[in-house]
Amino acid sequence: MKSSREAFKIVILYFTIYFLWFLFSDKLIYLFIKNNDLTLFLETSINLFFITITSIFLYIIIKKSFSKVEDSKYKLKDTFNSLASPVIILDEDGKILMVNKTFKEKTGYSYSEINTVDKWVKKAYRENASKRKEEIMSLFTLKEIKDNNSTYTIHTKEEKEIIWQFNIAPFMKIDGKKTIISAALDITELKEKEKIMMQQSKMAAMGEILENIAHQWRQPLSAISTASTGVKLQYDLGTLNNEFLTESMDLINNSAQHLSKTIDDFRGFFKPDQKKEFFKITHTFEKTMMITGKKFKSEGITFIKDIEDFQILNYDNALVQVLLNLFNNSKDAFDENGIKDKFIFIDVYNDEYNLIIQIKDTAGGISSKIITKIFEPYFTTKHQSHGTGIGLYMCEEIISKHMQGKIKVKNKKFIYKDKKYTGAMFTITLPHTI
Repeated sequence: MKSSREAFKIVILYFTIYFLWFLFSDKLIYLFIKNNDLTLFLETSINLFFITITSIFLYIIIKKSFSKVEDSKYKLKDTFNSLASPVIILDEDGKILMVNKTFKEKTGYSYSEINTVDKWVKKAYRENASKRKEEIMSLFTLKEIKDNNSTYTIHTKEEKEIIWQFNIAPFMKIDGKKTIISAALDITELKEKEKIMMQQSKMAAMGEILENIAHQWRQPLSAISTASTGVKLQYDLGTLNNEFLTESMDLINNSAQHLSKTIDDFRGFFKPDQKKEFFKITHTFEKTMMITGKKFKSEGITFIKDIEDFQILNYDNALVQVLLNLFNNSKDAFDENGIKDKFIFIDVYNDEYNLIIQIKDTAGGISSKIITKIFEPYFTTKHQSHGTGIGLYMCEEIISKHMQGKIKVKNKKFIYKDKKYTGAMFTITLPHTI
């Protein structure tokens, strides 16, 4: 807009000077010189002189104006390159018009190596190049800023993998072409920390499982030991009969089968969820209850369940991990608050699009001062020796990013068997399929 005003001023100035010269120059000459030939010669010479002078004058003005534009461009480019985030500008013809210094430093590619969308996606996205190109070219219909929560793995020139999220916005028209500008957020380090935290959370759950396996095995192992010792003792005394031997062998065999089943039941949890599978939600809770096992029962914790039985397509073991975290938090809250009536209520129902899981307890609820912070990383109310702060944060990460669902919490007052209770209620919403 500013350059247009400058150009308009130059045109008006030139037009005014030339118009005045055109009207009055011949009259002024004729006043002093009456010779027509000499007048014509002088007019021609002066016109040439005027054209030369005005051309020089215009050159100076235009150069000055253009230098201002160039200076503005330089300042814009300098600002663009000083941005800490990687930024890219591209047009609807698939040309990359500009990448800033940070973009080049992070990826290792020079501008000439990635000056088209084709070149960029082939280098950065490899086998996903064609899919990513389609996504990029579809962005030129944007009319407002788009916050993209999707993450993209970028291959750098040095063969490293970095993880970026992009914010995209429509930009100005350049040479009549639509353009977009995109700023990337490098979350590589954050993702690495999440992996570590996920592993820590998984290991904590595995500790619970191993403890419960020990509880599950103690009785059958004791039965096997007792039966085998009895057989040996009666054999040594010469009193062993076929009936006692058969009963003892059946007991040993049944106990061994129980041990084998326990291994099979728990083994599935140690396998990472590599892909989504259809699973019955009742089986998920059965698996979770098996893991919590006698430990919760021995502490007087009662589960009140109302679970609709249906299938969803998602990650079964990931959901088990979330449920274990929530149940253990309730158990800790019962202990910390000295609660006598220890109930955990589980309500699972289905709507048109989602599975809804509601879990509430009678532990007194969460303080209003911290309830908005409990999903933050490393936030914990537990003593340093008892808590890592990863439980609820990892629950939120697993549900929202891994399982494409939502988790929220609020305090709930309710009545059970004519008695009033207050507790925290977690609501998990999961799509039927993802």
